[in-house]
Amino acid sequence: MASLLIGIGGSASAATLSISDIVLDNLANPRGMTVGADGWLYVAQAGSGGDGASIVGGDGTTMSYGSTGSITRVRNGTQEIVAADLPSLAAEGGFGATGVHDVAFHDDALHAVFGFGGDPNQRSGLAAAHPSAALLGQVGRVDDGNVTAFADFASLELDGGQDDEANSNPFSLTTGPGGLIVSDAGGNDLLAVGADGAVDPIAFIPPAPNPLPFGPPVYQAVPTGIATGTDGTVAVALLTGFPFPEGTANVLGLAPDGSLGTIAEGFTNLIDVAFGLDGALFALETDSDSLLNPGTTGALYEVFADGTRSLLFDGLESPTGLAVGPDGTFYVAVNGLSPNAGQVLALTAAPAPVPLPAGLPLLVAGLGCLAILRRRR
Repeated sequence: MASLLIGIGGSASAATLSISDIVLDNLANPRGMTVGADGWLYVAQAGSGGDGASIVGGDGTTMSYGSTGSITRVRNGTQEIVAADLPSLAAEGGFGATGVHDVAFHDDALHAVFGFGGDPNQRSGLAAAHPSAALLGQVGRVDDGNVTAFADFASLELDGGQDDEANSNPFSLTTGPGGLIVSDAGGNDLLAVGADGAVDPIAFIPPAPNPLPFGPPVYQAVPTGIATGTDGTVAVALLTGFPFPEGTANVLGLAPDGSLGTIAEGFTNLIDVAFGLDGALFALETDSDSLLNPGTTGALYEVFADGTRSLLFDGLESPTGLAVGPDGTFYVAVNGLSPNAGQVLALTAAPAPVPLPAGLPLLVAGLGCLAILRRRR
């Protein structure tokens, strides 16, 4: 097993969790995760790109195609490949790849969402060279190792979408009424997927005023992780956008009518959210001091109903995904921008100290004094 890369420097005084295990190691750009009803933890790996045909990403970077993405599952130390040879795009070196970004179950079927990260008008040319690239920008249904296209999001951005910018990068998915709900970090919106695969926009995340003295007058708040609680509450994480001002990332709540409200605010660069079985909500920062500053060290928080929060663990290196197991174990993907050194950590609560029975300390002290007296005789 590779050495622990995160620097176990989560502040012990603030954290209430500790690293109990490296669940998976040597991953290629790990992203979202889910725990299935079967008890397996399913992990999306965006891959490391390849040396195939290329496109220009939304940030101007040239990204090349490769069939290096996969979905892995693990339970009780046993690891299995659920689907392999999935489409992946990355710049040379494979860091920060785009590919399968998240997985979720709906109607007992596993679904996977694939990012794109650029102008979707480039997808047809890419798919002409590599047919499986057509999955990029879509949700696929996973069955016996095969992934079949189910819902196309990128096609809604061919003419620029709601923000008049042709860019699609589906990032996360969750169950919703009658289907799935997907966040598109490129289109800056939330979309519903019906049982027939039809895609309908639900909500658009508008730009927000830039509080910093540099950069554009507004920044685009980017939706990343999305999760559904046991009571039907849908929570959405916001990454914010350039120039990534600190303390401006919020957790939003999506109402059934498509309106958005603020659950909690004051975070920085949120990448994922997850619910526990008891309805508790948790939020993961990928970088707690702005992506403009050196390093990408994030933190995990519990978010309370009144909008306050509690730090559970910090010092997480480039975290990119979060899931909560039925036993309360937190699974966090770290080193999530690496083409070969990604990990999934298990974080668990430290066992509470066992209280001593009343009178036992006095008894122990008395026995100690008696032993000393006997030695002196």
